[in-house]
Formats: sequence, C-alpha cells, structure tokens
Amino acid sequence: MLPILVAWMVFVLSGASTLWAQPSPPKPAIERSPLLKEPTTPEEMFAAAVLTADLARLDLARLYLEQFEATEPDNETLIQLRDKYGTSDFVKLSLFKELQPNSQNLLDRLNAAARLQAADPAFVDTLIKRLSVNETERALATAELRNAGIQVVPEILRQMSLQEMVDQQDTLLLALVRMGPQVVPALTGAMDTPDERVRAAIIDALGYLKSPEAIPYLWFPAFDEQQPAGVQTSAKNALSKLLKSYPKLGLQFSSVTAANELRRLARLYYRTPQALPVDDDGNVHLWTWSDAVGTVVDKAISPQLASLYVATRFARQSLALSPEQPEPQRQYLAALLGLEVLRQGWDTPRVSTPGTAMYLGLTAGEETMAQVLAEALDAKRPSTAVPALEILGQLGTREQLISRNGTKSPVLAALNSPDPRVQFTAATTILKLDPKHGFSGSNRIVGILARALTDVNQPRAIVIDSDVHRASAVMGYMSSGGYAADMAASGRQGFELASTLTGVEVVLIHVNVQRWDLTQTLSNFRADARTSQLPIVLYGPGDLTDDLTRLVTRSAPATYIAESATVSDFLDQFFPFIKSVKSDPLTPQERDLQMSTAAYWLATIGSGSLSKIFDLSQVENELVLATENPAIATNALIGLAGVRTPSAQRRLADIAVNPQMIDGVRQTAANQLAYHIQQFGLMLTKDEVINLHAGWKNTENPDVKGALASVIGSLRPNPTIVSERLRAFPVPVAN
Repeated sequence: MLPILVAWMVFVLSGASTLWAQPSPPKPAIERSPLLKEPTTPEEMFAAAVLTADLARLDLARLYLEQFEATEPDNETLIQLRDKYGTSDFVKLSLFKELQPNSQNLLDRLNAAARLQAADPAFVDTLIKRLSVNETERALATAELRNAGIQVVPEILRQMSLQEMVDQQDTLLLALVRMGPQVVPALTGAMDTPDERVRAAIIDALGYLKSPEAIPYLWFPAFDEQQPAGVQTSAKNALSKLLKSYPKLGLQFSSVTAANELRRLARLYYRTPQALPVDDDGNVHLWTWSDAVGTVVDKAISPQLASLYVATRFARQSLALSPEQPEPQRQYLAALLGLEVLRQGWDTPRVSTPGTAMYLGLTAGEETMAQVLAEALDAKRPSTAVPALEILGQLGTREQLISRNGTKSPVLAALNSPDPRVQFTAATTILKLDPKHGFSGSNRIVGILARALTDVNQPRAIVIDSDVHRASAVMGYMSSGGYAADMAASGRQGFELASTLTGVEVVLIHVNVQRWDLTQTLSNFRADARTSQLPIVLYGPGDLTDDLTRLVTRSAPATYIAESATVSDFLDQFFPFIKSVKSDPLTPQERDLQMSTAAYWLATIGSGSLSKIFDLSQVENELVLATENPAIATNALIGLAGVRTPSAQRRLADIAVNPQMIDGVRQTAANQLAYHIQQFGLMLTKDEVINLHAGWKNTENPDVKGALASVIGSLRPNPTIVSERLRAFPVPVAN
C-alpha cells in the first residue's frame, strides 16, 4: 500500500501523468519544481529550501534560498523561523556545499541574532516572568530559554541574586536545570558569587544536571572549612550524586581525594592548554563572576591564557586545602607568573613591586624558583619560564649552574629551549650569575646573544633530504612561508646543523633519510639537549601517515605531512602544527630590547674576565655587522675588541679613520683599537698602519683625534718620530 501512496503523491505533486502524454516543452535551466505552489513569503521560501534540499533538488534549494535572502529578513524573522523549524534546519542547509556560501552566511546571521536576543535583559526578563504564569507558559518560556542557550544564564543569575526574587529562586533553579548541560560552564563560573544563597542554589543545579564537567568545581566548596555550612552541604550532596553517576571515574569521596584531585587538575591545565574546548576561532569561552555587573560574564580568550586561569584557580584551592605541601605552592606561583605575563603582554616590562607575581616570586626563594623554572620548561610554558629566569637572575647564586643528582640545572637546560625568549633570558641570567669557570653549554651563550644582535625576525628551518631536487622544492615552500632554510643531505649532517646553528625553529625530515635512518635520526635529535625540544616535521608519501603514527607520537613535538605539488598544499599542513607548538613571535619592541641587551653583554664579555669563559671569535661577523647600527655600535665595538683576530683589529681601524662614520663611534673604535693592540699586539699590515697615520693626521674632531693619538702611541714609535712630534708642539705662553 505504501509504494502506491508514494507513487500517487509524486503524481499529484508533479502534475504529470503518463496517461495524458503532452508534447515535451524545451527543457528549462532548472527542472520543474515538485511544489504545487511556488513560495511567496519569506517563511514559505525558507521551508521550500529545506524541503527541496531533503529531496536532493539542490538546484531548487539554492534558488529558494536566494529568493529568501532577497527579502532581506531581519533578526526577528530569523528567530521566528528558528523557533518554528529549529536550529537544525539552518545547520542542515549550511552543510551542503552546493548551497554555500549563502547557507553558511544564513547560519552565521541566525547565530548572531540569537546572541543579541539572549544578551537582551528585557527579553530574558519577559521569559522569567512567564515562568510564574502557569504551567503552559512555564513550558513555553523554558523552551525559549533552552533555545536561546547559555547566553541567557547571566540575566537569570542576576535576577536570582535580587532580594525581591527570593521567593522565585526554586522556579529559576528549575528553569536552569531544564535548560540542560549547556549551562554548566556558566554555572561553574558563577560559583565565585559572594551571595551564599545563590552559590548554594547553583551547586544544587549542578547536582541535578549530573554533568561530569561540574565535578572539578565541587571539590573545594565541599571540603573547605571556611565555606558556609549550607554551601558545603550542597557541594557534598552534589558531588556524591555525580560520583555515583560516574563510577568509572574511580574517585573517592574524601578531603584527601579533594586535595589530590585539585593538584592533578592544576597540573593538567598548566601543562595541557588543549584540554579546554575551543570555538571555531580557536578561543576558549571562560565564564567568571563579575562583582561589577552582579553576574557571570563570558570572555573569549586564547587557550594558553584560559588554561592558566583555570590552573590558577585549582592550584589556589589545593593550596588552601593543603598549605604545607610544596607542589601546590609551586603550581600556584607558576600559574600566577605565566598569567601576569600573558595578561600584560610581552612588550610590558616586568616589575617586582608589591602586588605583582614577580614580587611574590622574589619572596619565594631560590630553590622554589628553580623548581618553578624546571616545571615551566617541562610544560613548555615560556610565559612562566622567562619571569622565573629573571627572578633567578636577581636572587640566584652560581650554584644554579651546577647539575645535581644527575639532573641538569634548569637554568642551563633553558639554553636549549625551543623558545627564543627563554633561550635569551637564560643566557643573560647566566651572565648575571657571574660564572668563574666554564660549564656545560657555555659555548651556547654568545651564539644566542649574537642571534639577538642581528635578528631580522626570520626563523630558520633545516631540511634533511638526500634528494636534492625534492629538498630544493621543500626549501622553496619554507621560504614562501617566511623561513630561511638550510639543506642537509643526511640525518647526521642535519643534526649537526640543527645543534650548532642559532635560530633553528623547525626541522623537516624526509622519511627516506640516509646515513642515519629515520628512527636513528629521530632518536639522536631527541637524545641531545640542544635539539630535544625542536619541532620536527616528517614528510613523504600520503599513504604512510597511519604507518608512522606511533613514531611521530614518540618524537613529539612532531607531525607527518604528505608530499605536495604546490606551496599552498604543503603550508596548509605545516602551519597548523607549527602554530600549536610555537610561541608568539617577538614584537619589534622586544627585538630592540634584546638587541641592546645582547650588545651590552657582548661588550661586558669582551672587556672583562668573562672572555676567558666565552669565546667571542665565533660571533665576530655578527659584531662587525652590529657596528653599522648606531644604536648599538658602541657596545658592538667594545665586544669586537675582545676578539683576538687580525680581521677584528682591521675593522676597528677602518671605523676609527672613516670620516663618514659618526664622531662618537669613531672615538670608541679608536679607543678599542688601542686596547686591542695592547692586549693582542699589532696585527695590522704595513699599508694599514700607514693608512691609520693618514687618518689620524686628517682628522679634525679633537675628541676623535685624541683617541687616535692613543693608537699611534701604542704603535711604539722610534725616538726620531717622537722627537719630531715633541718639537712640533708649541711652547706654552707664560701667563
């Protein structure tokens, strides 16, 4: 019977019959619509688009969707359609590629309209009033609140806090529960409300909702002795319900469990920003209580920042439950330091005035800060590692450069961090500690400083591939992505480059790498402290992705991308990975500050006892380039004077006699040339000495001429020349 009925409906809808054959008209661009009547109103057009999409007539669905858009429906119309047909129909249309971008734009407009409506206190107030009219109105109002979503929760909570709404608390509580688990994030954020009555009601709602997401937020109010009795009872009841509902979590109900669980949560979110859900823009929606508006507010922030907020919350609660335990102390301080940096921005100078996390770190002592640094490096948290290093630079001792119990000093370990900020701060911290002897990694210091000295804000990549043509193509891709690429033909050569060059931020390895096979190459990269944290990209045929999953996981941070014939295909695979493991790039202000700081320390090394530990000859080229920058030329010249090579002495002489250079720079160059000759002896050729004399005689600026005179004197002139110079000096006139 059913097939007959379906056939009859098709017959009626189409208006065609094989019994009465008619001459076939010319076939239109779009086949005849199955609708008996063409839509004329916006609602009919939308319904027609949904129906024809269901019938796989996407050509017609697109036509009706375009007609609907042409009516320019306002937000009210969109909301009415959503209430009648549901959001699912809008979503369904957006999934058809044939209907995009129109269908996606329509869904975006609906979402925007829904957010505006939900954020309108008057709209929510109307629905709240309807909750108390009768059962029918209550059901309709609850349904509208549920459709409006989590954005209506702030107004519900605000009204719940009003004294005149005390009698309506149970009604509002029931409405929240009937809205379902979608409200849990806002309710957990509202648990910091100062109103004990509302806080207890929120906890009750979380218990009724039975969402496991609420469990972490109930441990503290359930076992904190400072909580009001009503709040504590509600939290214990809610926690008990949830733990019974989710026995697979295996959590025991006790204060010891609470303290341990809060420590675990603090550690989890500090180490794993990706544990928090993100929206389509990659942001986390963090709900927090605001006393200013008397309810919760929603902030869309980065996962790095949001995870630190959450880690700070749980670490502080763990510290309150177990104040003598060192782990929550370190967790709380580490999260606070990272949070302070990210909130203020990397450009903002860090200060240690009372009320700052930096000040708190100074009071925590050297041992605690060393542990905070070690954990920050392990968790890949530059925003904590950098201020921790700066604090150790103020209160640390040379003992920070000694490895203990087989564990490397965290300050030295920071030199091999993949983050350039951490590397640089580690280098300057070590210099502040004023080492007296060489140590493991000391050869890294001047290289890191030199990179900052000449940084052009272009990261470096190493491409390891025995096929020259394929490697050249990948290098071209990386160049298009903003990287300066170096090529290595073997795993061994690639490792040597990555472990010695400065500024390497990623290594790309073809799966058929030779002279060290792939497994051996990856093992060596991960075994050496200098390369253990470098991001690695394996590339090769696309069908090997699954086969290499375990190897990629063991080599983290790493990924596998398929060989590509175009730049865009390759970079579309590359950038999502590198963005997930790389910190924010240095700002222009940071680069300028690092440059001047690097020049200062290189000058300090070149002019003092530190030159016995740190060899400046390896960065001579960078120092020479830096002499051309007036902002740092003076310190670069002082540093260059510590390089024991003829080329360094020649560069100092050239600048000293160059009339095109700034007089102050020439004067410094002349003074440092004299120092260089005194320290290492004359290394200039005869012709270069003649040129130096000529420059001295032709110089008119008295300060520069005086500085050059010290050079001329250091050349040990013979008695005849000295006599000529003395006799040329006029006899002083008697006063």
